Parts: sequence; C-alpha cells; structure tokens
Amino acid sequence: MIFHLENNHLKIAVDTKGAELKSIFSKANHQELLWQADPEFWGKSSPGLFPIVGTLKNGIYSYEGKEYQLPRHGFARDYLFKVDKVTDTQLIFSLESSEETLKVFPFIFKLQIIYILNENSLQVAYNVKNFSDYKDMYFSLGVHPAFKIGKTADDFKNYSLLFNNDEELKANGLNNGLLTTQKHSVLLSNQKLQLDYKLFENDALVLLDMQSDEIALMNDNDETILNFKFKNFPYFGLWTIKDSGFICLEPWAGISDFEAHNQQIQTKAGINILQPKEHLSASWTVIVP
Repeated sequence: MIFHLENNHLKIAVDTKGAELKSIFSKANHQELLWQADPEFWGKSSPGLFPIVGTLKNGIYSYEGKEYQLPRHGFARDYLFKVDKVTDTQLIFSLESSEETLKVFPFIFKLQIIYILNENSLQVAYNVKNFSDYKDMYFSLGVHPAFKIGKTADDFKNYSLLFNNDEELKANGLNNGLLTTQKHSVLLSNQKLQLDYKLFENDALVLLDMQSDEIALMNDNDETILNFKFKNFPYFGLWTIKDSGFICLEPWAGISDFEAHNQQIQTKAGINILQPKEHLSASWTVIVP
C-alpha cells in the first residue's frame, strides 16, 4: 500500500513494503527527484538496509556458537511494515521481530522509519530499539536512496557532487561484495566530484573515513538540484549502474564484511551494539532549493 505526504513544495510516496520511499516530487521544479525503479537496471528506489549493510562472508555470521544466514543488505526491505501514524506532515512505519526474523536474526527489536515533510525538506529518521531484557543486540543500519539524474544516460557526466568537508575521497576496494584493505584515492576538484560511470566499474565507492555530512547534487550549470544531509551514519557509499541515470547516496551505520573476517558478529567491523532497552537514532534529509 502506498501512502502520500504533500505540502506546497514537495509530494512524497512511501510503500508499506520495506517502508520504502518511492517518490520525491518537487512542485516548484515540476521534477521527480527519486529514481523510479526501472527493473532493467535496478528495481528499487530507496530501500532500508537492516540488520546488515552489504555482504556477509559466505552469506553467514556466527553468534553464540550458531550460524545464521542473511541476504545482502538484510531483510527489512522485503517485509511489510506496520503503519503507526499518519498526519499532514508525518508518516511513521515500524517493523518488529517475529518468529520468522528470529530464525535468521536472534534479537528482539523494533525498527521505526519516520518521514517528515517541512516546507522544502524531507527528513527520514530511523530508530532501532533493543527490546531484550538481558542481552546486547548486534546490528547494522543503512539507507540506499537513488536520485534521478538528467533525462538521458549521457546526462550523467554533466552532474557533480559537492562535499562540504572533503578534498579527496579514499575508497576501500570490493571483492565479490567483501571489503578489502586496499584503498584508492578519488580526487575532487574544489571539493567537487564530477560524475562518471567509469568511477563505478568495480562496484560501489565505499568510504569509511569521509568527513562530509552534507552533499549537494549539482547540474552542469552549477545549480543545486538538492542538498543531502545525514546524521549518525559514520560510513558512506556511492553507487550506480552504467547507463541507468541515477546516483545512490548511501549513509551507513555498518559495512560489508572484510575478506579476512572470522564471521563472528561480535567482532564485525562497524557493528552497532545496543544494550538491553537501548536505542539508536539516525537520519537523512533532502532539501530542494
């Protein structure tokens, strides 16, 4: 089921499956900003990543002597979320642990995804709570919004990303979805990255030490299409598919396994740990000029 929020500036659509954002329409610019999930390239628009981000080594992790399997990016994006609240400015969705989720993720949790419209901005907030009375919860959280670029695939090279706190980017390599310890530099010009499909020939750019917390998507006239801000996500990914016409801006609180990882979730790089009854909050915001 699709839910909508609308004001004088923006109109959004959210699907209860995965609580996934499906549209951000700018009324002032008469422009759809979100990728419309063309299955020829990639059939999603903005999936949430929980309880892992990226790939597990051999698709498996171990906890308390038992092995569990999880698909790439976890399971939340494939579940129907409950609708907790609908107002003129806010949509709140939630997913709770169940007998089914406990088979692959042995923790009692609640994940809330909250959409808030405020004039020309959309904030998407996440709240993860450990409902256990006695044991810590180990998890990752990430987001994967894809923004539409131009009218044709060739327009991609005319757009750029402006980073507020970086002069260069250092990306870890990926090997079959797993992180390597090798890094390569991606040079910026005046803190700006000119987009090029060649940047993504070896999969996503995984940025473990990026300093920026705001990125502007710019067109070939140096006009800002949107500003993208994020909070409490320490890692970041950039990704696209050749000739698709989108760029994914992906804040993460968690990363893929490194190639040499021992598959123990307690020692997984970037893992979040919540003590009983604790919660973690994070958010991202799109501002449309």
